[in-house]
Amino acid sequence: FYRDSGTPVELLESARADSQVVAGKRGSLTEEMRLGFNSIQAGFSGLHSEVASLNSKLDGISHCLDASERRIGDIEDRMDNVENVLSEVHRLREKCDDLENRARRSNLRIVGLPEGIEGRDSISFLEKLLVEVLGEGTFPGRVEIERAHRALRPRPKEGEKPRIMIFKLLRFPNKVHILRRARELGQLTFKNQKIFFFPDISAELQARRREFTEARCLCHSLHLLFSLLHPARLRVLLREGPRFFVDPEEAVEFLKRLP
Repeated sequence: FYRDSGTPVELLESARADSQVVAGKRGSLTEEMRLGFNSIQAGFSGLHSEVASLNSKLDGISHCLDASERRIGDIEDRMDNVENVLSEVHRLREKCDDLENRARRSNLRIVGLPEGIEGRDSISFLEKLLVEVLGEGTFPGRVEIERAHRALRPRPKEGEKPRIMIFKLLRFPNKVHILRRARELGQLTFKNQKIFFFPDISAELQARRREFTEARCLCHSLHLLFSLLHPARLRVLLREGPRFFVDPEEAVEFLKRLP
C-alpha cells in the first residue's frame, strides 16, 4: 500500500484508501476468528458432554464390577462350604460303606445253585451242602449258619440264571475255612452243577474290585498267581516276591511292561 511518489493530497487519499482496506480485512479476519472460536467452543461443549457421558458409563461399570466382585466373593465362600460338605459326605459314605462291609463280615455268597433246590429250610440245606462239598475235615466243629436267603430280586423265569444264595455264618473263622478250602479244591460242583463261593460285599466295594478285571486278565495271560485282597488290593506273586497294587491303572501299566 505504500507509495513513495505523488502529491500530498494523493498520498493522503491513498493512505485513507489503504486504511479502509486494512480495516476491512481486519474486520473480516476478526469475524473469521470469532466464528472459529465459536466453533471451537461448540466442539469443546460436545467433548465435555461426551466426557460426562463416558464418566457416567464408567461409574455404572464400576458399580457393576463392585457388585460382581461381591457376588463372586459370595460364590467362592459358598464353593468353599460346598467343598467342605462334599468332603464330609465322601468321608461319611466311606464310613457307611465300611460299616456295611463290617456287617457283612461273616457273609458268603454261593453262585450256581439251582433255583429252589434249598427247599423250605435254607439253613439246614446249606449246612449239609458245605460239609458235602468241602469235606468234614474243613471245619473243626459243626458249621452253624445264622440266616440264609436268595438275593432280593424277582424269581427268575425258567431258563434264566438262578439267584445268588446269601448266608451268614455264626462264626467268622468258618468263613475263612470255606474260602481257603474252596481255593484248594478248585472247581466245585453240587449235583453236577458248578458252584462258586464269594465274599458278600457292598455294591460300592464290588465296583472298586471290578476295576481290577483287566489286571487280573493280564495275570492269567502271563501265568502269574494273584489274589484280590480286602477291601480292594491286588496281590501279584512275582519271582522277586509279592507285589501289591491299590490303583488298577498302575497295576495294568506294570503288568504290560513285564516280558
